[in-house]
Amino acid sequence: MLAAAALVVGVVALVTAQREPASLPKQDNPGRLAEKVFVPEADKALCTKIGPLMRAETERANAFLATGDPDSPERREAIPKFKAETLQWANQIQAVLNEDADSPRYLTRTLQQYVDGMLLYSENMYPDKEPDAYDNTTYDSAAVYYGGPLGTCHRVGVRW
Repeated sequence: MLAAAALVVGVVALVTAQREPASLPKQDNPGRLAEKVFVPEADKALCTKIGPLMRAETERANAFLATGDPDSPERREAIPKFKAETLQWANQIQAVLNEDADSPRYLTRTLQQYVDGMLLYSENMYPDKEPDAYDNTTYDSAAVYYGGPLGTCHRVGVRW
């Protein structure tokens, strides 16, 4: 009787071990690129997509800044158009970024920071309100993050 009980316990243990492996090796998500700072092929693909949008944004932002001092009538008059165009651009480039969302590398992180910074800059301006003390700082911060996409894209041969 004791032998039969030992046999049953042994069989149950063997069956349980076969059903539940001790631990499975960690599987990489095949849809996700290796988490590296730079991934030249993927960076070049994203740079190619964003190049025209970044070129247009650079020209548009420079044209806005060239309208005059932050409190000038010309700049105040240009604010609604700048805000609308910034939002339109942000929606376009965000769609491209979202396609690359599984790849949190330097290019995608700094590009997202630039997009967010430009939105913050434009959203805080109003034609009927004095310029905010933080407007220049907000713009400068966004400009710093612009260096991520600019430098990375130049490195892989994509220029705007």
